Amino acid sequence: MSDSYSGSPPEQNVPLGVILLLCEIVISIGISAMVKQISGDVSFFLIMFYRYLASLPLLLLLGWHQRKANLLHVGQVKTLIVRIIMGTIGLSAWFNAVTHLPLSVATVLAQTMAIFITLMAPFFLGEKVGPRRLSAVLLGFVGVFFLINPLAESSSVWGIGLAFGLAAPFFGAVMFIFLRKLGRTEAPISTSLWYNIIGTVLFLVLALADGPLIPQKLTDNHFVWFILIFIGMASSIQQFLMAKSHQLASVTVLAPFHYAAVPMSIFIGILFFNEVITLPFLFGTSVIICSTWYIFQREKLQKTDNDN
Repeated sequence: MSDSYSGSPPEQNVPLGVILLLCEIVISIGISAMVKQISGDVSFFLIMFYRYLASLPLLLLLGWHQRKANLLHVGQVKTLIVRIIMGTIGLSAWFNAVTHLPLSVATVLAQTMAIFITLMAPFFLGEKVGPRRLSAVLLGFVGVFFLINPLAESSSVWGIGLAFGLAAPFFGAVMFIFLRKLGRTEAPISTSLWYNIIGTVLFLVLALADGPLIPQKLTDNHFVWFILIFIGMASSIQQFLMAKSHQLASVTVLAPFHYAAVPMSIFIGILFFNEVITLPFLFGTSVIICSTWYIFQREKLQKTDNDN
């Protein structure tokens, strides 16, 4: 058997692709809410360790089913290393963002990933970014200004949270750029396995350095341990649903549905965390969504022109 990845794309099924993406978004918001809920009882390193560890069994089974003995073969090693580093930093920043910020605010800030991708495209992908998309980028950051509402009395407590909230989409954008490069020649399941294996080893070391893997005060708290394992298992399902949805439907079709995360996070934030939705928040959210949507439309138009 050849080591190269030669998987053919499956037949397009737009309705199923949309459904799988929406399920992925629901799981993603659910995971974030659980991390926020248990962050006061479990250290960050433990949360990350069990998230990576518990995601491995399902991914290994899927990898063996798809690639057998080649499940860990990847040709672009250097690109994979950058993807792993950026993905690990991005996920760490995201979990800290939902811990320090309202869930709704962290979710909206995550939508700025398209803005960061646009800023970095000339450097990593050699793409030309015109004045219209640059204007949309500036507009997006105006939306961030209104979203965080620095003139409000409570804004001072958002310092570290805001840093994490912007770091998550920034490093996520770099990760997706390199993930796009990997996707041209490598099997997604193999890159995902390496990412989660390295993450497990890294946070095992950090968790052991920080304290015991099973803290004494949580020995009898079966609910927290259930949540930790569930976060990991749900993360592996989330990764599969994300990859599968983009196989069944194009990015063009799926892009608008990513914004469904915003109302979902607002609903969960109000229901479980007593978050308050203000007018500056709604205005900033609208500006960010409009900005990223315009960037997407310009990229789609540019791609159409290049194809012609």
